Amino acid sequence: MRDVYDLGSELFRWEMATAIASRSLQINPFDQPDVESAKVLARQMVAAYKSEGQLPALTPALSSDGITVYGEVTANSPAEALKRFASLAQPGDYVAIQAYVQPTAAITEALQQMRLALRNELHVATTVGFGPRFLHSTGQLHKGDRGNGLFIQITADNARDADIPDEAGAPDSSMTFGVLEAAQSMGDRQALLDNQRRIIRFHLPADVIAGLQQLQG
Repeated sequence: MRDVYDLGSELFRWEMATAIASRSLQINPFDQPDVESAKVLARQMVAAYKSEGQLPALTPALSSDGITVYGEVTANSPAEALKRFASLAQPGDYVAIQAYVQPTAAITEALQQMRLALRNELHVATTVGFGPRFLHSTGQLHKGDRGNGLFIQITADNARDADIPDEAGAPDSSMTFGVLEAAQSMGDRQALLDNQRRIIRFHLPADVIAGLQQLQG
């Protein structure tokens, strides 16, 4: 590139290359049905909250030391639940950590340490994504690939929250950003389950780093 403005031409070049490659692969590069399915389910969660005053309740598999575990796993502790779930990994699989928590530098580092520990133990590819933003990048892959992912969803109590105005500039609010984020995590979890994906959810206390350390034993 000769100039910073050439970045624009590069963006266009690779957008066009993506469309052409997708045509060769016989896929639609302008469609993301599995991303949309998660959005639909999230909207259903929000509607349930507005009508019932709470999000749909999930049945936990385990609750211990401030951490609640959701998933088809039998264990005596959250750390054991994580270990048993991770043991499902086979060659060619990958592990995706989906973190619906505040993306601070310290939490990012703790999640990366967890990811690397899983990679080194299981010898599979590993990723970390902060929710809900990862839904717009890898969300389609997670639910639309050949089903070789193991998904570890991390949620936590909100250290702080903020109201969402019912109308711009109005003081009235029927929902907070924390509720919206929880609805998005629940919608994506259900979309993964609907696509027969392997997923486990850990709900941590407000001290996310301590909770992550506890998960790793």
